[in-house]
Amino acid sequence: MNILLKKMSEKEFTIYFEDKVERYSYVLSENVHEVNSEAPLSKARKQLNNLLPKGIETSNHHLFNIYEDDLLIGFIWIKLEKEKKSAFLYEIFIFEENRGKGFGTRVMKNVEEWLEQEGIYYFKLHVFGRNEGARKLYEELGFEIAGINMLKTIN
Repeated sequence: MNILLKKMSEKEFTIYFEDKVERYSYVLSENVHEVNSEAPLSKARKQLNNLLPKGIETSNHHLFNIYEDDLLIGFIWIKLEKEKKSAFLYEIFIFEENRGKGFGTRVMKNVEEWLEQEGIYYFKLHVFGRNEGARKLYEELGFEIAGINMLKTIN
């Protein structure tokens, strides 16, 4: 089993972006607890367009397809801030049928090796509290809690 990260082409990015908008709008609808007149789909598209104003050509953003041998199994999106010696994981997404097989761990270890070669000291990410599978993976990889948002529903 060989894991390969391959930079997305413009066409692959376009397909990824539309899929990401859909998935992110669902995450927002499940995890953002506020009254907002903007629909989750619209909010997701706006936020992602703000993060990637030049699409795949947005500087410092690296978007890869994840392959196991010749099979596409997911995507990963990372932003490097070399002057801060820091990277931020926007997304690691392993297709449902490939989850629970150790791919996430192997991909993250490959990414850590790449970041080390790039001179990066800090690898950061955000995970929603309800995403127990991702939290477990990150904790097993040595990520520590840097802050906690809390919520209480009134009424």
